[in-house]
Amino acid sequence: MKRYTAILLGLLAAFALQAQPEAVFNKLIKQYIWNSDGSMTYHYRKEVKLNTHMAFNQLYGETFIIYNKEFQTLRINECYTRQADGTIVKAPDNAFNEVLPAFAVDAPAYNHLTEMVITHTGLEIGATIYLDYTLTTGVGYYPFLDVAETLEEHAPVTECEVSITMPADEKLTCGISGVDSKEPTTHTENDMTTYTWQFRNLPAIPLESHRASEAVPMLFASNAGGENGIAWLSAMKVHPADCARLVDKLLQGITSPVDRANAIQRFVVNNISTINLPVLLSADIREPSVVLSSAYGTPAEKAALMASMLLAANLDAQILAAFPIHAMPIAVGALTDIRVRTGGRFLSPVRMDAPDPALRATRDQFWLTGDDGVNMVQIVKRAARLACSAQITLGKDEATVEGTVTDSEDPAAKPDFTGKTPLQSSAGYTVYALPVPRHQGLDAWRLTLGSTRTQPYELPYALTETCDYTIDLGGRELKTLPFRKEWSGAAGKICLSLQRDGNKATVHREIELTHPVIAPETYADFRTLILLWQDDAYRTLILKDK
Repeated sequence: MKRYTAILLGLLAAFALQAQPEAVFNKLIKQYIWNSDGSMTYHYRKEVKLNTHMAFNQLYGETFIIYNKEFQTLRINECYTRQADGTIVKAPDNAFNEVLPAFAVDAPAYNHLTEMVITHTGLEIGATIYLDYTLTTGVGYYPFLDVAETLEEHAPVTECEVSITMPADEKLTCGISGVDSKEPTTHTENDMTTYTWQFRNLPAIPLESHRASEAVPMLFASNAGGENGIAWLSAMKVHPADCARLVDKLLQGITSPVDRANAIQRFVVNNISTINLPVLLSADIREPSVVLSSAYGTPAEKAALMASMLLAANLDAQILAAFPIHAMPIAVGALTDIRVRTGGRFLSPVRMDAPDPALRATRDQFWLTGDDGVNMVQIVKRAARLACSAQITLGKDEATVEGTVTDSEDPAAKPDFTGKTPLQSSAGYTVYALPVPRHQGLDAWRLTLGSTRTQPYELPYALTETCDYTIDLGGRELKTLPFRKEWSGAAGKICLSLQRDGNKATVHREIELTHPVIAPETYADFRTLILLWQDDAYRTLILKDK
C-alpha cells in the first residue's frame, strides 16, 4: 500500500510541476515622470522567478531595450540574479551589448537607434531575475506624454504598478481597456502630481490565437487633451512641389484619375522600402523629398510621400489614421493603420491589396487630415464579399481549372486557382480536391481553432464567401454521394451541396460570418461553421476510372 501511495504522490507532484507557469513576475514597476520642460524619465523594474528550463533558455534569459542615443540616456541601476539557494550573481560587464535594431538595418537614417541586449547570468530553476533601469529623454524629443502600456506578460504578474508623474497644473487624460480597474490614487508634492495604478494577480497572456485587441489589458494616458495621435497626424509634412518632376515622368500617357492614383500607389509600395519603426522612436517624420531620395521610409513617411505625389498629380489627397476604438485617449503608440484617401478610396502606402478600412469600422476610429486640421470621420461599416466560380475539366492525367471572381469588394480581385493540376489514380480510383482561393477569402486566413475559448476571437473582417464549381467528369464515375448540408447559428450560416447531372457535377459552397469578433459564448457556433467549411468530406470528390 505504501508503494502505491508513493507512486500516487509522485504523480501528483509531477502534475503540479507541469501545471505551474514557466515563470512568474513577482513584481513589475513602470514609472513615467514628465517634466514641465518636456523632458521625461522612464523607470522600469522587474523581478521574475524562473520555474522551467524554457523560462531562461528561450523566454526570459535576455532583455531587450531599444532607445535613441541622440536624445535618450540609458542607465542600468541593478541587474543580478538571486539563485534558488540565495546566492547573488551580478551581471558582468560583458552581459550588456549594444546592437543595431533589426528594423533599422536597411535604414541609415535610423542607424543611430540602439538596442541594448542584456544577457542574464546565473540562471537556473528557482532563480529570480532582478532588473532595474532608467531611460532619460531630453527636451524636444517627445512633443507630449504618450502612454499605451500593455498590462500583461507571457507569464502571470503577481504585483504590477504603473505610475505617471507630471506638473500639477497639467491635466492627465487616461483610460484602461481589457481589465477592470479602479481610479488611480493621486499624490501631489512639490507642484508635481503622481497618478498610480495597482494591479494584482494579472494572468498570463492566453495561449489563444487571433485574440481580439479589445481584450488585451491596456493603459492609455495623455497630457495633450486626449488626442496625441491627432496632434501627431496634423504635424505630418506634405510637399507636392518636391515630387512634381517625378510625377510628371511617372504618369506620362496615363489620363484616368483612378489609373494615375494606382500608378502612384504602385510606385510608393514597390519602390520605397518599408521600415517598421515603432512610431515614437523617431524624433520626427522625414520630409517626402528625403524619403524619396533614400528609397525607404516608415508607413507614416510613405503616406506623406504618397499624398504629396497625388497632390502633385492634381488629385485630392488626405492622410487617414486609424486607432482602436477603445484607445481613449488616442495614443500614437496605438496606431493600427495609416492610409491616403483619394477619389473616395483609401490607398495603403505599404501594400497594394490592403483591405478597405470600412471592414474594420466597428473596431477602429478614423481621423482625417484636411484644410481645417484633423477631424474624426465616420466610415460606414460593411462585410467583405467574395464570389467565385470554376469550370473544371477532368482529363486523363490532369485537371484544368478556369476560375472567375464574379463578385468582390476589391475591384481588382482575380482568381488565383486557375491552371492545371496533375491527377493520380490508385487501384482504379481518383481523389480530387476542389481548388480554393489561396490569397483571398476564408481559406487565406488559415484559421487555427482550439476546442474551447476564453478570449474573444478576432477575424480580419466579417465575410460572405460563395464558390460554385462545375466539374466535367470526363471518363470517370462519381462515387461521392450527393449531399446538401446547411447549418446556422449565432456566428453565421453555411450551405454545402453536391449534385450530379449526367457526366457533370456541381458543387456549391457558401458561408456567411456575420461578426468580426467572436465572443467566447458563441465560439462553439463559430467553430462548427469553420470546421464544416474545412471538412475534406465536403470539398473532395472520389471518382472511379471507367
